[in-house]
Amino acid sequence: MQPGEAPAPCPPSGDVRAPVRRRSVARRITGLPNGQHLAVPDPAGTLDDELARAVAHWRNAGTHTDGSLARLLETTAAFTRRLHAQGVASYTEVSPAHAAAFVSARTRHGAAPELATRHARRTALRTLFRTLRALGLHESDPTLDLVLPPRGQLIARPLTDDEVGLCRASAQMGAGARSQMRAVAWALGEATALSSEVTMVRIRDLDDPDQPTGVLLPGTRDLDARRGELSAWGRRVLHRRTATLLENGATTDTLLCYSGSAPPGGSKAQAAACNALRHVLAAAGLGAEPDVRPASLRHWAGRRLHDRGARIEQVARVLGHRSLDITAAHIGLDWRGAR
Repeated sequence: MQPGEAPAPCPPSGDVRAPVRRRSVARRITGLPNGQHLAVPDPAGTLDDELARAVAHWRNAGTHTDGSLARLLETTAAFTRRLHAQGVASYTEVSPAHAAAFVSARTRHGAAPELATRHARRTALRTLFRTLRALGLHESDPTLDLVLPPRGQLIARPLTDDEVGLCRASAQMGAGARSQMRAVAWALGEATALSSEVTMVRIRDLDDPDQPTGVLLPGTRDLDARRGELSAWGRRVLHRRTATLLENGATTDTLLCYSGSAPPGGSKAQAAACNALRHVLAAAGLGAEPDVRPASLRHWAGRRLHDRGARIEQVARVLGHRSLDITAAHIGLDWRGAR
């Protein structure tokens, strides 16, 4: 059962409209990963025009991996079909009750959705409504007050790929130096930089300022120095940041993500980097989650590597850890029991 699979049964009471029968003609949204396409009903409806614009934005922005984009498209298409069945003509008519009903909708087999599925659905809807707001098509987010139980017992659980895509888009919301700095901090965090390391990285630490693929991370008292691999999105962010700095007279010794008066790597600088990451999480609607913290980004990087087949020892080296137990705890892995 995929996270976005939600049927359109009898809607709940409240603001959700009663189902209406309407003729539907499918619109094909093409150009998706692996040659896929989506059939979205009723091309004359405003809903479909809005969704098509959001899909085009996601493809052009490059904030999602192919797999994450496919899940996002599947879930938002399912949500749109449900809205059509309820007689909703535009996303501007969507209420918190519509969103909550979709997130908790039973599967096609009549079973209650797993907690992970509910989180995935909420993340997709938040991504959709933040995109609509960025495009000037919507002014609010009906998922804003939709609180779900924590996904696990970790103090700072790893983010999911879908949540990282949402955070990338949220990091770039707005304009100006602060928005750029938040995006840079997030990109370095994806490369496993600790918040204190974020404030110590200089232009010279990039392997290639024009086309960076990796960054040298200095390490800390508890972490070894290492090379961090940049995501495709992170490469674009750091390329733009470096170009901007050099155009304004910077040198290779210039810090990428900190311009405060306190020493780089110190407690005040580290607090500034943490605040930047927290701002991104809050903008993505994840700030109130009890098990989501700035460290969740590093934990995502480690978990993602392990899920792709890396051994726990390899993950520890990438994260700079000197203890396999610490690595396993951070990525939510019972590595001793799994042997």
